[in-house]
Amino acid sequence: MSKTGKLIPKRRFGGFINDNEWKKNFLHEISEVYDGTHQTPNYTKAGIMFLSVENIKTLHSEKFISKEAYEKDFKIKPERNDILMTRIGDIGTANIIKYDIPIAYYVSLALIKAKLNAYFLKANITSPYIQAELWKRTLHIAFPKKINKSEIENVLVKYPDRKEQILIGEFFKKLDALIQTQQKKLEKTKTLKSAYLAEMFPCDGELKPHYRFQCFNEVWTKNLFYNLANIRRGLTYNPSHLTNDGIRILRSSNIDEDRFIIKDDDIFINEKNVNIPVVSENDVLITAANGSSRLVGKHALISLPKSQKAVHGGFMLLATSKQPFFTNALLSSNWYRKFLNVYIAGGNGSIGNLNKKTIENQLIKIPSTKEQTKIGNFFKLLDKKIAL
Repeated sequence: MSKTGKLIPKRRFGGFINDNEWKKNFLHEISEVYDGTHQTPNYTKAGIMFLSVENIKTLHSEKFISKEAYEKDFKIKPERNDILMTRIGDIGTANIIKYDIPIAYYVSLALIKAKLNAYFLKANITSPYIQAELWKRTLHIAFPKKINKSEIENVLVKYPDRKEQILIGEFFKKLDALIQTQQKKLEKTKTLKSAYLAEMFPCDGELKPHYRFQCFNEVWTKNLFYNLANIRRGLTYNPSHLTNDGIRILRSSNIDEDRFIIKDDDIFINEKNVNIPVVSENDVLITAANGSSRLVGKHALISLPKSQKAVHGGFMLLATSKQPFFTNALLSSNWYRKFLNVYIAGGNGSIGNLNKKTIENQLIKIPSTKEQTKIGNFFKLLDKKIAL
């Protein structure tokens, strides 16, 4: 909305630039809101599809209830262009019912029968303003968090005339479709990568992978991890040495699902307080300690602008290898997952920890340098595709 206090968005489609201000009403004035069933369902092998919070993104479930239970528990039935929104746990995620099929839903979802354009309202619900309103009205003392139907009904909604609603709704409908298409491509490529990782590294008790590039037939050799990569601990620093610029300190937050990222909230330290070597391009950054044990061991290849210097922080490890892409792929393989399951200490409130010497002394299987390069470059290209 504009800074003048008028209900006019900062950006508008051409035909509406000089149009009226938007209106505002409580949600219950422009729609009807209903809860799902409170009854614990008796599932059947077939019948009416039954949805809960975990189904919100697809509105598809493998759970069903009988037609008799559906008729008994649902006086108000979801229809095409109605909106389902999560009201327990991950509150405020919404989706539109696109088909005329009977759907049953649990109390964790709210049904919104809107008088506004459905695609406009769904986009509006995901806006920062409505999300903040929902968050403000959420019962945070409950576990999981929840928002009552009456609180949802009393959220203020800002909206334009019908024609502008439709245009905005269609715009976000197309964006959502594009995102969904890209998400499917992403998931397909990630699945492909997982399959190749399982096939291109030897299984337990074997010295040859099931799938190999042509011209490679030799058995893989057993070696200690420190012969493949040099492991270095991170910088221990005093908070008083931090500055607004200087040398960037890399932390667990710089790793996002095996991808290295630069963050706006990265911290920096004065160069005179750095007593370890700076990181290099394609060093592998590894989380060595974290309050959440499941995040310990995550890793990514470092990629920094040439003008920037960085060191890894005290809760991180750095693996430097002549075969960085192979090493990074090895740290995504089944061997590494099993290693983490056995050797990560943590639980009962303690911090999960990956010991430098433990990983250095792990026995691994590696092929010839030439095959390492071939495998590493293959996964480098897959990772690039996933990042794109």
